Amino acid sequence: CVFFSTGSGVCSVSQTPPDLIKNLNEIAEIKCAHNVSSYNQILWYKHIQDTGFTFMGYIYATSLKPEAEFETKIKLSGDGSKNGSLTINSVSVNDSAVYYCAAYY
Repeated sequence: CVFFSTGSGVCSVSQTPPDLIKNLNEIAEIKCAHNVSSYNQILWYKHIQDTGFTFMGYIYATSLKPEAEFETKIKLSGDGSKNGSLTINSVSVNDSAVYYCAAYY
């Protein structure tokens, strides 16, 4: 988001649902939406306390690019220009984390 001295812009990136509880082996889906018209990518991160952030992959137009270590675990969908989703297949205890999406250009 860029702010100018003549006013301010309003940028928004949101995720739904805010919290998610799943049983083992279920599928979890997190949706991301942003309103930054000049940004055309959505990036996904996994955060585990005391471990830090791990980049999971990104959505850019028709390119859905999970990182190698997540290729069989996640599915990315959307176009990156406004919306994107992260689907985690067959959830396990190791998937317990805080997940973040970010808008990027």
